[in-house]
Amino acid sequence: MTDAVEGGVCVVGGLPASPFTIGLVGASNIAMTRMLPAFAALGIGVRGLYDNEPRRFRYWADSCVEGQTTNLDQLLSGDIDAVYISTRNDQHLAEAVAVAKAGKHILVEKPMTLSIADAQTMIDAATHNGVVLAVNHHLVASPLHVNGRQLVADGRIGNLVGARINNAGTLPAHLRGWRLSNAPGAGVILDLTVHDASVLNPLFGTTPLEITAMAATQPAWNDTSAADSVMTLIRYGPSSSGADRLAFAHDSFTVAAPSSYLEILGDQGAVIRDAMNQDTAGTVELHTSEGRAPVDVDCGDDLYQILLRAFRAAIHGEGQPTVTGTEGLLALQVALAAEQSAAEGRTVEISKLQLH
Repeated sequence: MTDAVEGGVCVVGGLPASPFTIGLVGASNIAMTRMLPAFAALGIGVRGLYDNEPRRFRYWADSCVEGQTTNLDQLLSGDIDAVYISTRNDQHLAEAVAVAKAGKHILVEKPMTLSIADAQTMIDAATHNGVVLAVNHHLVASPLHVNGRQLVADGRIGNLVGARINNAGTLPAHLRGWRLSNAPGAGVILDLTVHDASVLNPLFGTTPLEITAMAATQPAWNDTSAADSVMTLIRYGPSSSGADRLAFAHDSFTVAAPSSYLEILGDQGAVIRDAMNQDTAGTVELHTSEGRAPVDVDCGDDLYQILLRAFRAAIHGEGQPTVTGTEGLLALQVALAAEQSAAEGRTVEISKLQLH
């Protein structure tokens, strides 16, 4: 592919500069490896990169992204429509508020913040300044998850009674920086469990009521206090059948054989899906009294491109982002409740979570 810069806008693969441009806040791995290719595929121009640690820019020398700066105001004064934020979790709030005040639309990495009050502040800032706020929970709009939710809605497994998630593997060495540190927001719960919540919440369609979690630090290479493994039980409010539903999630950075799946459980059947990773490919299999049957799902679309198309459409007044600020806040509440439960050794009610 040919990289070029046209009018200060990074163009990858020879695509013409798009009238829709985005600035980057955070010289992160996900921005480089996942988002840049998605921007390029959709013809979204990238103009400018901010990070408060200039050492990170050396990894971007061949990225074609110009306007690298340690001054956020400089990035926001540029000709951009939106900003993608992928800095450390504890930095999201201040950056998102500044972006909103500059009149730029916001796509922020998960978890959106580290507290309920901060998340609400971010939502309020976006609303007050008339900008779209989206949270980069990429799994929610996966064709596999969309199909699973539709099978439940169509009554193909009877009444939904539960779900199981296994989201486990070995965290690559190059990603063990701040994720496994003593920095605010580190650990597996705010990295993976929050993703689980983002897909479980719309699946059950009712408010999560209470959380019970147990966490651990397991491998010798994790010499911090940040948990690298957690098992979480979530109680969801009753459906139309009147019964509460339960969800279980195992999230780990320490499992040698990667294991990623979601089981959707009904009183008349189940849906088994390998769908908890960044790549679209996976399977849907319907289990009923009549046996097992594969369900055909088109998995050809990139998850980040799906999310970006919805984000751009929402900016143009067409629909909602894949995950709104309010939906991102609900996923965050589940993760914060899991952290509190694991720390205190007790069940935590969502309604009684501390705001700060």
